[in-house]
Order: sequence, then C-alpha cells, then structure tokens
Amino acid sequence: MQQTLAATELEERATISASVQQALLSENFSRLEEISHTYRKEKSRSSSGLWKLTLFYAGIGRAIDAQSVGKDPEAAFKALEDKTDRWIQQYPKSPSAYIARSMVLIGRGWAHRGDGTSSTVKPEAWAPFRKYIAMARQNLESNKTVAAKDPRWYETMLTIARAEGWERKQFDRLLNEALDQEPFFYQTYFMALEYLLPKWHGGTQEIEDFANDAVRRTSTQEGRGMYARIYWYASQTQFQNDIFEKSLAVWPRMKDGFEDVVSRYPDAWNFNNYAKFACLAGDQRKTRELLKRVELVPMAWNPPSLHGQCADWAHR
Repeated sequence: MQQTLAATELEERATISASVQQALLSENFSRLEEISHTYRKEKSRSSSGLWKLTLFYAGIGRAIDAQSVGKDPEAAFKALEDKTDRWIQQYPKSPSAYIARSMVLIGRGWAHRGDGTSSTVKPEAWAPFRKYIAMARQNLESNKTVAAKDPRWYETMLTIARAEGWERKQFDRLLNEALDQEPFFYQTYFMALEYLLPKWHGGTQEIEDFANDAVRRTSTQEGRGMYARIYWYASQTQFQNDIFEKSLAVWPRMKDGFEDVVSRYPDAWNFNNYAKFACLAGDQRKTRELLKRVELVPMAWNPPSLHGQCADWAHR
C-alpha cells in the first residue's frame, strides 16, 4: 500500500497551529476568520483524519501558552482577553472569537489552580479558578446562538463541565446535544472521554459503553474506527501502555477499528500507532506485518525504545 510520508501528519499539524498562533498574537483577525470559516464549512481533515478545525484551535491554545507561560500571568491573560475582545468587536458574528475568549478564561482559571490533583491545590486558588471557569461558561452560553455553529463550542463546554464537576445527567444532556448536532467531530468524543476517565468522574465500564456507542453513531462514515480512536485517546490521557491491563479495551474490536482507520486514512502516523497497539496487545503476527509496511514515525512510540522492543519481539 502506498503511504504518505511519515512526517506529513505532524508537519501539517505544526504548520496550521503555528499559522493560527501567529495570526492571533499579531491580531490578524481577518486571517483567523478566513481559516476557521473554511475549516467549519468544508469539515476538512488532516491526512490522519483529524479535523483541521481542531488544529486551528490548537493554534489558539499555542498562542495562549506562548503569551502566558513564564510571564506575569495576570498581565498576560488580561492582554489575551483584550485581544479576543477586539476580535469580537471586529467580528461579532464569529463563533471562533467567542470560543477563543472562553479558552483564554479557562486557561486563566487553570493557571491559578495548577494541573495537579485537587489535594495539591492551594486553598486560595479555588476561588479564582471557579471564577474564570464560570466566566468562560457565561460567555459561551450567552453567545450560543452564534458560537454553537462551531462544534468546538460543545467541546469547550464539556471542558467546563469536567472542571465544574457536573452531575452525569447534566453532562449527558450536553453531550447528546453535541453529538446530535455533529456526530463526526472527534474532539467531542475525546473531551467526553476525559469526564468518563476513572481519574475524573467515570470508570472502565463507562468507557467501554461509550466507545461502542460512538461506533454506533459514526459507523456510516468511520466504520468501526471510533472504537480504536477512543481507546487510543484513553491510552494517551490515563492508561498509557497498560491500556489492555487497566481498561476493558478488547483487542479484536480495536484491531477492526484500526483497520477501518487506516483504510480511510492511510497515513504513516495511523499505521505506526496501529503497530504499537498490536504490540501492546501481544498480537505478534499483526505487529510483524505492520512493521514491515510502515515508515517509522518516532513520536508515535512512547517511550522511543518501545519500537525497537516491539520489532525484536515481532521477528522472533
């Protein structure tokens, strides 16, 4: 099978997000509008199948990090809020402008809280954390008519739901509304999965049920691919390389899912990850087959030594 060059996916991600980062920091709002409108309208994807709209917002996130990390956080976030306010003033019908503003507010809240577990959070950090998360929510809800035309609105609201610890019924209402509006936006599933992880509000059976429901919702376009993608993301966010020991992931289902992923998006990034999970699942034959046909993408293998270990094992 002819594959794309190994660096294609990662280069595409870097190029788009860097362009968006620069546009926001330089306040080139017309360029931001052009890019986001095109990606929303066309629902265009990267070579691995990721929505380019996701890469657009990754660029917004990069701009927030570049402006705020290692600096006076209050001044930095205030400057970012001012930028998004000017974007909204110039384009009051822009979904992206409102979403970006809430991303800044969420970032400001987490800067106060920190990324550790709740037991590590300083008592005085909770009030500003909750304040800025609430401001982000109010901004999204009050501008929903405009901003919810973009599926990132729901992804951002799901982020807020996790931060605020919503009850499951309230969370499910939001999630079902999101998936009814756009069932093929991967990030909705991934952000919902964050809520369902054992380290937050869920458990392994809930993840398995969610993965199977995702397949049901998306099979007309994705086949069985969402089962693989959801556990792939669960591996990244909690289970790491113990995905088959610490979750209920079923390798035959995940394998079928990966087959659908690579048949639709035959990118080397996807093939490398397929090979990695085949190795972790102990599927020696499939690991050997994939390693023979795939061009190495080192970033897909964590730790980097895993590729060599899997290759040695597969060819015994």
